[in-house]
Amino acid sequence: MLRDSVEIFKKQYEDKGDSYIIDSYIMANGTYILVDKSGTIKHIYEMDKSKLDKTDTVYYYFAKRDYLSKLISINKPIDNKKVIHSNNYLSFFIKKENINRSKLTQEILDNYYRILLNPLIKYTEKENKRMYEKAELKFGKANKDSITQCKLWIEDNIFDLMDNNDIKKDKNYLKIFFEEDLSEYEKESEKYVIPNVYNNTQYNVEILNKTYGLPNDNMGLNAKKPFLELKTRKNPIPYFINEDEVILQKKFFDFLMNMASDGKNNIYLSYDNGIEAKPNNENIGKDFTGYFLKIKKGKEVEIHDFDTITGMKFNIKGLNIKQVIPINYGKFPAMLPTGNIENLTKLEQAINQVLFYKFLSTNYFTEPSDLKINNSELRRVILKYRTGFFDWFYKGNSNVIKGSFAKLSMTLIKNSICNESFIRSKEQFNLRCGVLNYLEGGENMGDKLAELSSSLKVKINSDTTTNIDNDEEYFFAYGQLLSYFISLNKSGKKMHSLINPMLNAKSDEKLKLEMRKMFKKYSYAIEKRSKRFNNLYSMVCGYTPEGKVDEDILIAGYLYSSLIYEKKEDN
Repeated sequence: MLRDSVEIFKKQYEDKGDSYIIDSYIMANGTYILVDKSGTIKHIYEMDKSKLDKTDTVYYYFAKRDYLSKLISINKPIDNKKVIHSNNYLSFFIKKENINRSKLTQEILDNYYRILLNPLIKYTEKENKRMYEKAELKFGKANKDSITQCKLWIEDNIFDLMDNNDIKKDKNYLKIFFEEDLSEYEKESEKYVIPNVYNNTQYNVEILNKTYGLPNDNMGLNAKKPFLELKTRKNPIPYFINEDEVILQKKFFDFLMNMASDGKNNIYLSYDNGIEAKPNNENIGKDFTGYFLKIKKGKEVEIHDFDTITGMKFNIKGLNIKQVIPINYGKFPAMLPTGNIENLTKLEQAINQVLFYKFLSTNYFTEPSDLKINNSELRRVILKYRTGFFDWFYKGNSNVIKGSFAKLSMTLIKNSICNESFIRSKEQFNLRCGVLNYLEGGENMGDKLAELSSSLKVKINSDTTTNIDNDEEYFFAYGQLLSYFISLNKSGKKMHSLINPMLNAKSDEKLKLEMRKMFKKYSYAIEKRSKRFNNLYSMVCGYTPEGKVDEDILIAGYLYSSLIYEKKEDN
C-alpha cells in the first residue's frame, strides 16, 4: 500500500515538482535572515505560525530555501555535535539559546565548514563514500571560496546578531540564508540527501549499477530491533527500494509532514483524484475508493493507521431519528437532531454528542493514559469501540459497529440513567432506535411503544384488575413500575446502587425479587387506594414471561412518561 501511495504522489509531483511540497510547507517559528552577496542583511523575517501569510513573496523565498536546507533527521547532521542544524554552506540554522561561545564553540564552527569543504571527512564508510561521490559527480563540488566567505561572515556576525533590535529574543530558531540562486540550494541539498536518505548504508546493496537499501521514513533497523529483520532470507532487510524510489518516498513523507504540521491528519489517496488531506475531525465528504492514511506530527511524521477503502458511501439513506420516547426538555438544551440523518459526518456528530458526551471524536487515537474522562464506563466503551466508529465514519466500514451497536448503546443508556442524566438517556434511546433500524431493520419502535402505552393506560385505569397480554407489555409495565418506585426515593442514596440490580437482571426471578424489595422499601409512601399503582403492581406480579428479559422494552418503559402520574383527562 505504501508503494501505491507513493505512486499516486508521483503523479502530482511530476506535474509540479518541489513546488507541490513547498506550497504546503510551513516553516518553524523563528527569525529568518537573508544576507546578500555583499554581506549586508537584506531581510529579517519573523515567522509566527499564528499570523502566517503564504502569499507573502518574502515568506515563499525563505520557505523554498528552508525546505532544501533542513536535516533529514537530527540523527543525520553535518555537525556531529548537533548544535548547527542546516545541511549546506548556504544556510546556518541554530537555536537562539545556543548562540553563545560555550555552546557554539570555534571548534564546532571549524568542523562544520571543514566537512562542507571536504565531505569525505564525514562519509568515510565505503557505501557512504560511494554514494556521496556519485552525488558530487552529478552536481559538482561546492565552491570553496563561497564556503570560506560564508564561514567568515558567520564568525564575524553570529554572536552580535542577538543585539539587533529587529530580532526577537526567544528560544526559537535563528536561520541565516546567503543570497544565491535556488538551483545552487537544490544542488547542495541533493549532495546532502543522497548519502543520508537511507536508514543505514550498511544495509545497501548494488544491483546492476543501482543502489538498493532500507528507507529512513517510518522505519528503523539496528541491533536493538532484530525483530524487524526477515530471518528467512539472505539479506534480512524487510523493505528494499532503489535510489530513485527512496528519494521520491522521502519527498512523499516531506509532503505528509507538511499536512500533519497544518493539522490535516486524514489523508485520502486515489489514482483518479490524487491526494486529499482533511483535518483531524473531517472525513473526505464524498464516496471514495482508494487508500487512507492517519498521520500525526512527531519528530518525524508518524503513520498511525493505513488502510484500503473500497466503495465508501458518504451519503446515508433511511436513517431517521424520531422521538420514540417523548422528551419534555424544559430548560435542558436539545442535543439530538430529529428527522433524516443524511451523511456520515452528521451521524458522527449526533453519536459523538448524544451517546458519548462529545468525548468520542477527539479521542480516536488518544493514548489510554491520556484519556481525561472521569466516567469509567464511558471511558471503557470508548477504548473498546473507538476504532470501529472511526472505521465507519472515516472509511465507510460499519461491520464492527453493526455487530456491537445494540450492546454498547444500551450500556451507555444505562450509564446515563445511573448518573441521573434522564433527558440525555432518553435522547440516547431515541438515537439508538434510529441507528439500529438503519443497521438491522425491524419493527418501528415508536409505534410499538405508543401501542404498549395506550394498552397499559387503559388497564391501570380500570376499576377491576386485568391481566398483561404478552412479554412486551410485561417488560414495559415493569419499567413503568420501576420508574415509579425510584420517584419515591427521598434518600441521598446514589441512583446506580438503587437501579443497577434491576437494569442488569438476566432472569424474571431476579426482577421479581428486586421488585418485592422495592415494594417493601417504599410501601410507606404509596397510597393504599392508588388504583393505578395497585393495578400495575398486581399485573406485574401475576405475569410470568415466556422469553428472556427484554432490555429494550424494560428501559423504554422506565424512560417513558409515567402513566401513574399522568393527569386525568377531562370528560
